[in-house]
Amino acid sequence: MSDLQLALTNAAGISSVASFWVFVGSGATKRFQDLLIKVGLCILVVGFMALTIAIVARGIESGRFPLSNLYESLLWFAWGIMGSYLFFCRSYEIRHLGWLASLAAATFFLYGSWLPAGQHEIKPLVPALVSYWRQIHVPPLIVAYAMFFLSGLSAFVQLFQSGRIKSVLFSASGLLLAICAIGLGTFTSCETHILQWLFMGGGLVGVTAGWLALCSVNAKKINEKRAELYDEVEYRSIAVGFPLLTIGIITGGLWANHAWGSYWSWDPKESMALVTWLGYAAYIHLRIHRELSAEKLSLVAIAGMLLTLLTYLGFNSLGFGGLHSYGRFKDGAWRREPNQMELLSSQKLHIEVAELYQVQSLELS
Repeated sequence: MSDLQLALTNAAGISSVASFWVFVGSGATKRFQDLLIKVGLCILVVGFMALTIAIVARGIESGRFPLSNLYESLLWFAWGIMGSYLFFCRSYEIRHLGWLASLAAATFFLYGSWLPAGQHEIKPLVPALVSYWRQIHVPPLIVAYAMFFLSGLSAFVQLFQSGRIKSVLFSASGLLLAICAIGLGTFTSCETHILQWLFMGGGLVGVTAGWLALCSVNAKKINEKRAELYDEVEYRSIAVGFPLLTIGIITGGLWANHAWGSYWSWDPKESMALVTWLGYAAYIHLRIHRELSAEKLSLVAIAGMLLTLLTYLGFNSLGFGGLHSYGRFKDGAWRREPNQMELLSSQKLHIEVAELYQVQSLELS
């Protein structure tokens, strides 16, 4: 990584942290609240621009589309969260979402910065990723995940503004346990079954407890106008992310057929992407037909957020394996083992080279 990329990426990460504290500070004073919100937005815009330039510079330096490993995908994910929040700010007054969006971006910047130096460096692509399908298949998925994450954050604010404080606390606890499971799975040698139970159990219990606690309403915290606003932002985020996820799944099938001769192999991550798609399809159906209240739909969006997190990072760090598994941290060091996709691609490459060598030998003879 060049010094320019490092400086720009660090600037984007610092700006997300700075905007987080400015947004938090805006809630502590009414006199300077509007000014601080504008300052926080300006800082976030600067960070978004710095990250955009950093991604472009990385692509120019590497001579390829800069989305090939976990670190680069985290940069894109943070870019998607920051960009989607700024995009919705143009149409909606969602200042209460600013500190959550900044916190999410800062968290993923921190997660990426803790990855080993080998992940930060620009290296030749593994054979499995040397395909034009990579830049067609992966970007829509990452941006869709970012939109779904923003919808989940909006759902938390919607629940808070509707007075469902206990539901917010329970569901937030489930999300934190899921994040802890991913962190432990990435950076420690904790047993995979413990991590899987922590993620699945924590998320399921948190959302279920939040659902059961919907009947508990704090009337003093209710703001119907804001609750309706964040319900709309929640829906619009999913409405943007869902087609992108659909495109990502379809192009993934086309890439799989090109690489392995099969459109669908029921790989764990493929299956989880389908489950996530079905979850958000159910949300859209329920939202259009008004079969659930806005508060229950918010919990569905939070459940979708957990599915997104599992699909995006869980299968790497929680030991589910499959064709899309790229290794995990063990004992503080990165241990990268070739997955099935890479082995299949390598075998295919070796066969093609051998066949070419035989043809050339026959021509020479």
